[in-house]
Amino acid sequence: MSNEQNNQWSRCIAHLDLDAFYASVEEVENPALVGQPIMVVMGNDTMARGAIATCSYAARRFGVHSAMPVGQARKLCPDGVYLSVRHSLYQEYSRRVMAVLTEITPRLEQVSIDEAYLDLSGATDNVALAELCQQRITREIGLSASVGVATNKLTAKMASGYRKPGGLTIIMPGHEAEFLATQPLEKLHGIGPKSAARLRNMAMETIGDVAKADVRRLQETFGPRLGLELQAHAAGQDDGPIVTEREAKSLSYEQTLFDDVSDRRELWRQIQQMAEGLEDRLKTRRLVARTVAIKLRFTNWKTITRAETLLVPTNEAAVIAGSAAHLMRQSWKRGTPLRLIGVRVSNFVEDDAPRQLILPSLHR
Repeated sequence: MSNEQNNQWSRCIAHLDLDAFYASVEEVENPALVGQPIMVVMGNDTMARGAIATCSYAARRFGVHSAMPVGQARKLCPDGVYLSVRHSLYQEYSRRVMAVLTEITPRLEQVSIDEAYLDLSGATDNVALAELCQQRITREIGLSASVGVATNKLTAKMASGYRKPGGLTIIMPGHEAEFLATQPLEKLHGIGPKSAARLRNMAMETIGDVAKADVRRLQETFGPRLGLELQAHAAGQDDGPIVTEREAKSLSYEQTLFDDVSDRRELWRQIQQMAEGLEDRLKTRRLVARTVAIKLRFTNWKTITRAETLLVPTNEAAVIAGSAAHLMRQSWKRGTPLRLIGVRVSNFVEDDAPRQLILPSLHR
């Protein structure tokens, strides 16, 4: 990139996403698996009750995808390689990747076991630095990564998924909306099938249609705040900061529900997914948390947070989810629709404490 081009970047954020991470680690550990359809399974595969955590790109050609029931996957790809999840192994590879990235830039925010944001602002050559991240991860660890570079986190994340696997996508300043415009609605963070259907009922088919829409129509459908946020995101606008590990005093996941949700099983599924992500992040950092909190936003925009301190610090998803469910039972009346749900852990200590007993779940 020329100096003139590089000077256009007042802010430069890269999003790095490891490609088919669990399956790729298994290939590194056993090169005989390279190129084979690999399914990494959560749960009980022998009873066909598990689900696919990650599958290789060779497996995806058969129609297999993450979260698919393993029984369905076996019908689509009966001769594939089915392996059980090995969390400790994947966490060790994740630590190695993040160590490499931290050497390149200390302004790094790890958001899951296989992805991170990097602040490349002020670099002499942003693209060369992003390429270096990919090259070192492949050369030193053996894994493939896709990278998106843009002026903000939202667009960088969208860009990292644009040319998988192993892609590098650069969105120059001022071209964020143009990059997003022709992409389908579901590609935008926060838009699920129901929200997409509601937008299509409003004659919107692409992200660009949302960016150009009358914001009052979006606010009438999704609420004042969410409607405004949805249009800003569709235009590639996001001012979310990079929060480094050293700066982070808590770790959290939030899910904005553009379609109000009141079903307790769906809410429990959301809590479980967030808890699993928090477990990965805590274990990668070798931390345990003493405090678990939930955040709930109702349809009238009232927002509440509730927290509890555990008797024994934890980094286990089952304990985090159980604590969140306990807080939900105290704070949420069954059948009350929600617009946002979040789970947060905080009050960290080093990972040398025993584990807490598992608490009962929300859906029982």
